[in-house]
Amino acid sequence: MSNRWNEINCNLRLCRKVHAILRQKNPGLLPDHIDILAYRKNSKRCSDWHNPQPSNNKDWVAHFDQTVVEGITFEGPHICIKQDFLFFPFDIPTRKKKDQGKAVPYWKFCEGNWILIEVTVHELAHYVHLGHDEDFFKIYYKFFSQMAQVVISGEFYNWYTRQHESTKRSGKADKQTAETKKWVDFYLAWK
Repeated sequence: MSNRWNEINCNLRLCRKVHAILRQKNPGLLPDHIDILAYRKNSKRCSDWHNPQPSNNKDWVAHFDQTVVEGITFEGPHICIKQDFLFFPFDIPTRKKKDQGKAVPYWKFCEGNWILIEVTVHELAHYVHLGHDEDFFKIYYKFFSQMAQVVISGEFYNWYTRQHESTKRSGKADKQTAETKKWVDFYLAWK
């Protein structure tokens, strides 16, 4: 059982890293802190819409909750991702409604880091725009293209190290370096 949770925590850390990178690239669009959690049934942190009921869609992989949903106040904005998805990340990427009724060929499925990045980007786009209309897809494609560029350039793999060294290279004070390191360590740590 502990190996399962090691894998889940590692993938949650990757999702938090995606938020931290997008937050750096879009400081006005995303907040400093969004909790990214493994979903637990009947959690007090999630809105009732996502708790399994006969009338609800059970095919969701992750969901975003604002601070206030349907009159219920939560501790802050958060993303809940299903535990089985975090353990074995494999799914279909986000599609527009016009494509949702069509069968999906096997080569269009994604797995591993790419689908974790895609799901995190999808849920972060809901912070900016709820729903799945054209405005949502503009934000989604913007975030996803930024993450693709970060991964392809190789910056994604050494991003954490660069955060510790970035202010030293720019000539800023050591205090700011310590603050950056403290923020990155806090944000990426498992709570």
